Amino acid sequence: MKIVALVAAAAFLAFALNFTTGLNTLLDSTSIVFTAVPILASFVAVGFKRQGILVVADIALQVAIIGMLIGSVGLLQNMSDPKAVGPAFALTLSVVFYGLLIAGICSQLSSNISEPIAAPLAWQRVIGVLLWVVVVTYAMDGAAGVKAFIDPTSVLIVAALSLIIFGTSASEELKTLARYLPVAGFLGLLVGVIGMLQNMSNPKAIGPAMAIALLTLTYCNLISVTLKLIFPETILQVRATHFTYLGFVLFFIMGIYSVLILSFI
Repeated sequence: MKIVALVAAAAFLAFALNFTTGLNTLLDSTSIVFTAVPILASFVAVGFKRQGILVVADIALQVAIIGMLIGSVGLLQNMSDPKAVGPAFALTLSVVFYGLLIAGICSQLSSNISEPIAAPLAWQRVIGVLLWVVVVTYAMDGAAGVKAFIDPTSVLIVAALSLIIFGTSASEELKTLARYLPVAGFLGLLVGVIGMLQNMSNPKAIGPAMAIALLTLTYCNLISVTLKLIFPETILQVRATHFTYLGFVLFFIMGIYSVLILSFI
């Protein structure tokens, strides 16, 4: 019965999207690959057991955020026409659409899974992480080149945040890091946004501040997802706060684009 309901829901959604914007506007091969590979990595990490749904439900929105941030960095690196910001940003949001869809479905399916995730074998952890690293590297290289995603200031901020989490964690430091580092990454995002707002009159200074805002959050989520694929047994349940987190990220990213557009006026 649930399968029938899901198929019917997919049909209704496809019809609605085709009627409004057209399905072609949401069919982006890079976004599909970037979303699908972490799903495969999640199931590899748990030995292709149904507990993989728990892992997918936990990381799907983070993967979507990483994809959006990578797309945003690529857009900013190659932007020469402010009028192209809208369509290009719409494309970066397609991965968020896929992530929301998958996270919602897996969150519902995970309610029927009561068995905890067993500790996977070493080779399962390695292959799962390798798949994740490969797809992230592929996305970064296609967006703007891997070098565009290397920022020493952002690395230092993430290192400081990680040490703070380690220093204040009573036990299970890696589990705590995977859970709280994405939230701590907002500090770097705020530092970058503040720097952008203070340099509105100097467009050349906006770039470095924007790099800190985007890359700090990217690094934090990359580390978090990687740790969850290495230690999937630490995932206990899907938290509704994931959706709230995505909302805050979208708010700040749209704010960054607004500041960027205003700087051209």
